[in-house]
Amino acid sequence: MISVIIPLYNGAKFIQRSINSVLNQTYQDFEIVVINDGSTDHGPQIVSQWQHSSIKLINQKNSGVSIARNTGIKAAKGNIIAFLDADDEWLPNHLEVIHYLVERYPECGVFGTSYFFKRENESLTLPILPNKFSFTGTEGILYNYYELASGTDFPMQTSAYAVRKETIQKIGGFPSGIPSGEDIITLARLQAVCDFAYSKEPTSLYYVTNSENKSIRTIKDHDPLDAMFHELYKQISHKKGSRLFLSSWHKRRMSGALINRKYKIGFREFFKAFCIFPFYKKLYTSFIITFLAGITKTDLYKLNKMLKGKQH
Repeated sequence: MISVIIPLYNGAKFIQRSINSVLNQTYQDFEIVVINDGSTDHGPQIVSQWQHSSIKLINQKNSGVSIARNTGIKAAKGNIIAFLDADDEWLPNHLEVIHYLVERYPECGVFGTSYFFKRENESLTLPILPNKFSFTGTEGILYNYYELASGTDFPMQTSAYAVRKETIQKIGGFPSGIPSGEDIITLARLQAVCDFAYSKEPTSLYYVTNSENKSIRTIKDHDPLDAMFHELYKQISHKKGSRLFLSSWHKRRMSGALINRKYKIGFREFFKAFCIFPFYKKLYTSFIITFLAGITKTDLYKLNKMLKGKQH
């Protein structure tokens, strides 16, 4: 059985869509654990109206998405834990592909797939990934996760992977007290203790919205994740792409700061990324584009799209 963990906070607009996408899976051996993280809307009432034996609702005071997911992990009955954000959804074959990866690659601890971005009034788009997979074909073991995760997008996101329960518990679950980026550091920590089985087939939809459900990556002067990333690097420095991955964390911080016109933080993060990996070409292009987006107050995605259109 696969346990599906859905953290819910003020997601009344989306929760029916996400749960239906689980109920409509071609693979039907699952349970759904919804953790109401102190919602103030009627989302929990929508969940409780479902008369379905596989759906369980757990209520807790608002504690953040990490603790909500950890609550779900603790309550899960399955040995495989799949995550789904309340405002995302799965294509009908998502759990079937996950189950196949579990059976095909029993030595792995994480099982993920590609995904689609869904932006309002736009067609579905795939993540932008470097063509440097450690395997040929459409599936395999992602030995170079850190290298792939240093690009524009991540090869998988939270609603696109499952993990063995004992593996996620081994790293202590998701980090609490982190305002944003808990998803990035959790996958990075998982890669430090296990291999990832991966399918290039996109099986989920990641909605890019301004809803309260999406973590807003706040740019603070001192991010609590900095110490976690640098501590992690001590464990993974022997792995391919680890230095690039650490540099990319500061690059992402740089981009967020420049877009929000926090230039002091942005320049400092650029310098950190440069010192870690000075030959990181994307660092320089990202600096220019995000700086331009910040001073012109232009949406970064639209600016990138416009520049790519002019190149063609």
